[in-house]
Amino acid sequence: MRLYHNGMSTCSQQVRLVLHEKNLAYDSTLLDLQKGEQFSPEYLVLNPAAVVPALEDQGEVLVESSLICAYLDDAYPEIALLPGAPLDRYRMGLLIRRIDEALAPACGVITYAIGVRPVWFNQPADKVLAMLDKMPSPSRREARRAVFVEGVRAPAFKAAMLAYRDVLDLAEDALRKTQWLAGDTISRADCALLPFVLRLVHLVQTQEIESRPELQRWFATMQARPAFTRAVSEWIPAPVVAGFAEAGSAVAAEIDEVMA
Repeated sequence: MRLYHNGMSTCSQQVRLVLHEKNLAYDSTLLDLQKGEQFSPEYLVLNPAAVVPALEDQGEVLVESSLICAYLDDAYPEIALLPGAPLDRYRMGLLIRRIDEALAPACGVITYAIGVRPVWFNQPADKVLAMLDKMPSPSRREARRAVFVEGVRAPAFKAAMLAYRDVLDLAEDALRKTQWLAGDTISRADCALLPFVLRLVHLVQTQEIESRPELQRWFATMQARPAFTRAVSEWIPAPVVAGFAEAGSAVAAEIDEVMA
């Protein structure tokens, strides 16, 4: 297998978590998203949506992180990340769908509004806008443009934070009933949510975790697993994390004002 991914990408982290939880070996091709390597002609052949990750396995190219994870569970069932009870499988699928439809887009807006925007300001504006123009998705392209211009005061930012909170509330409710997000064993739902909770830490939005005690308990448990170190910690560039934290602290008061 070969994984095309990025260290900070939440969707890449999700797939790496599943790979390491299942003890599957893979070759790595890292893409620098801020340099626009996802728009290279070579990568667009693999994934025309110009996003990461993409996985090559058995001569096929797979895209969409949640579908890649489902494929890995089907193709390599020796270590399963699938609940045994039908109702727990439903709960896993429902949460993953909410993550895909609401949390992932929201995380992109929040990350760019807080963490990436200061990096953009060190580049010529026309260069940044030209890179945004390459994004195939019109909705993602317009959201990125809005946060580039307005930052956390863009309407898309508040909407994204509210969407984020809705999914975290769903997770908190699930964790009041069971140890993991979809039953009494770890599943793909846990691998799917973890990167998005970690992103809040990187952007100094930890109050969203601390205000939800079951989520906080679960997050500590996930971070203690060996797969977290191998799939997440070892791939995350320390300078990027430091930059995100600095940027998050700089706009903390502004975010409080916007969300009030």
